[in-house]
Amino acid sequence: MPRIRFRLAWKIVFPFAVLSLVVGAVGTYVASNELGSRARSSFDAQLIHDGFSASSVLQSSDGQRRTLVKSLAASPAIQNAWAKPADLQAALERALAGHPSVVVESVDPKGREIIGISSHGEAAASVTQNLDLSGWTGFQPLLSGRVTQLAFVGPETDPVAFDARVVRDHIGTLLGTLLVGQPVSDLGAQLKAVSHDEITFFDGQGAVLGTTLATAPPQWPGLALDPSLRSRVTNSNVVERPVSATAPAIELLIPWTSAPDSLGYLGVAASSAGLQADTERLRLLMAIISVLGVVLTLLVGVLVARRIIHPVHELLEATRLISAGDLAHRAPVTSRDEIGELTESFNAMTQTLQARSGSLTETMARLRDTYLMTMEALAAAVEARDAYTHGHTERVASYARVLAESLGLKAPEMEALQRACILHDIGKIGVEDQILRKQGRLDPEEELRMQRHPQIAVEMLKGIDFLDPVLPIIRAHHERWDGNGYPDQLHADDIPLGARILAVADALDAMTSDRSYRRARTFEHAKAEILNGSATHFDPEVVTAFIKSQQAIESLLNESAEEEGQPHPEPGDLQGWRLHVVGR
Repeated sequence: MPRIRFRLAWKIVFPFAVLSLVVGAVGTYVASNELGSRARSSFDAQLIHDGFSASSVLQSSDGQRRTLVKSLAASPAIQNAWAKPADLQAALERALAGHPSVVVESVDPKGREIIGISSHGEAAASVTQNLDLSGWTGFQPLLSGRVTQLAFVGPETDPVAFDARVVRDHIGTLLGTLLVGQPVSDLGAQLKAVSHDEITFFDGQGAVLGTTLATAPPQWPGLALDPSLRSRVTNSNVVERPVSATAPAIELLIPWTSAPDSLGYLGVAASSAGLQADTERLRLLMAIISVLGVVLTLLVGVLVARRIIHPVHELLEATRLISAGDLAHRAPVTSRDEIGELTESFNAMTQTLQARSGSLTETMARLRDTYLMTMEALAAAVEARDAYTHGHTERVASYARVLAESLGLKAPEMEALQRACILHDIGKIGVEDQILRKQGRLDPEEELRMQRHPQIAVEMLKGIDFLDPVLPIIRAHHERWDGNGYPDQLHADDIPLGARILAVADALDAMTSDRSYRRARTFEHAKAEILNGSATHFDPEVVTAFIKSQQAIESLLNESAEEEGQPHPEPGDLQGWRLHVVGR
């Protein structure tokens, strides 16, 4: 009922719902894109302005360092004190009194530090001596005097942007190199104060030297610039890319130079969270309006559709009842339109179907009973070929019923097992009388012919639908728990449970009945043999059920013996049962 109602209602409402969705989606898309485009253009323009402002401040700072290092390198006081670290420190501190954030390093021609000052004598830790600076990247050309001035960034552990210049005495002798720099972290703070944006410095390979973004150094590799991105950043071209720290941002990348030297790249990042939030709010508002329109359309459509589909619902309910077997049910005719005509036609069809179904059911029941009786008569005919097996199938069926009840089989399984018990030896119709009635053990060729009877039975009975559950039991009733049975050598639980039950019941009757080759054994002896065959011939669980039910089974056996007048000799007077009955 809900499925049909939903489908018909949807067919009625669908065009209007789609139209509402399309209009809402297109309106949301166009409006949000137009606003987003304008806001992004304004954002980009501001970011470019901030980037060039930061670059201008950076170039100004670089120019001040170049001027300072040039004046210091040319100072006679610095040159005269070069070989005297204490005097050199005092001279440098006096010269740097107005530059508190500047880092100064004086280095001899071998790269050995003479004196290094970062806080101008305010703390002992701000002055260093005798450090080996020769390994700083980009510093070597100055040590040899091949160039007179150079800008570079070093060291890697605490990056400082240096402007360096060689120092010579009044006669031109190379004294060493003087470096004046500013920590990258200080430069970043200075530029952030001017532009109000986040600042990141990159070296020439794109690695992060320092950043004001809220990211820890272990996360810096994620901000690095790849070669394709670096190749697009030139003096005439800037590049934007998205970055994310505590909030999403857009970063403008520009070259970082200290003419004529390239120091790397400068990133100026502005948060795009506000822009995105405004755009998302607009999209959400438009989406809500669109959804409300669609919901309203659906509600109206459903109300209309319910009136239209009510007769269909009644007809559907009638089809369900009729398909469930209630052929006496008739669908009510609630309208005089096409659906009403369909309902009347359906009721007429149901009436005809009811009449024919009764006759067909009766005929099929008679046919099924006739066929089953034919099969049972054929099985009885097989038993009649050997006087010793008379009543065998009925006795096996009665024993199997007791075992099945003990094991808790359900009614359909019980019915299949009972039919299998009656028909399990029907395949012996294909076995010659001389083999069936032979006294003594069968030879190998006769044994093979006897072992084909389960397959012959299946071939005879296959194609009969109501016997389909019976066929696996018949085929496997001579299989053994240890896998040494026939015809398929099935093992343990691979053998159908019904076949495992039938195997025990069949063996019991075979041992307690007379045969052409030996007299019947006692129940106690048969019980001992079945216990002996547990986990080899028989399923241990079925054997356990046999032991639990032995009183009932023995009663059935005694009743059968009294009816047929069979004697039950003692075990010592007899030998085992025929091999083909139990298995190999």
